[in-house]
Amino acid sequence: MAKPKKLIDWKSVERDYTKTSLSVRELARWYNCDEKAIRLRSKAEGWVRPGAETPQAAPQDPQPLADVVAPIVERVRPESKSEDASPEAIIARGQILAVRMLDELEADTAYIGEIEQAIGDATPGKDGARRRDAMMKAVSLSSRAGTLKNLALAAKTFAEAAAPDRKKKQRQAAADQSTSGGGKFAQRSGPRLVASNP
Repeated sequence: MAKPKKLIDWKSVERDYTKTSLSVRELARWYNCDEKAIRLRSKAEGWVRPGAETPQAAPQDPQPLADVVAPIVERVRPESKSEDASPEAIIARGQILAVRMLDELEADTAYIGEIEQAIGDATPGKDGARRRDAMMKAVSLSSRAGTLKNLALAAKTFAEAAAPDRKKKQRQAAADQSTSGGGKFAQRSGPRLVASNP
């Protein structure tokens, strides 16, 4: 046997829909009907919510993407006209960058407790476990030690590249001297063959 259809007082629903600020969900609960039914009926009969009578501004055409992106690109783009691309300038910029990154690593290490606490707060429960583990690994001691090692190598490379040519030549001459002649690191010559003639 089919259920009898619920009788809904649509006049009262319309009055409350157009005169009060009750949500559609609250109206559906109050009149014991489906939200979807109220939405469909209001759309079909043109019911207007309170405050919706004010005319809305006509939608404007969206700004072209090129106009939006161009100022950002100009801010980010390095100034090529004043930038020196000589090896000395590149080495100097690299040294400055290595020092700045070392400062960042020092700040991360100084506040590691607060960083770990913030990660824990941002990824609560089981849902955030994988994300939390990945973030904790990124700030772990081994990760920071690896960063320090890479920065030290970069600083050493920049320092060696910035060394004056005469120091480089002195080092090369000392290396050549130790590997040539009778030095300790000299390449050994092959065995000598001695032939006896009777």
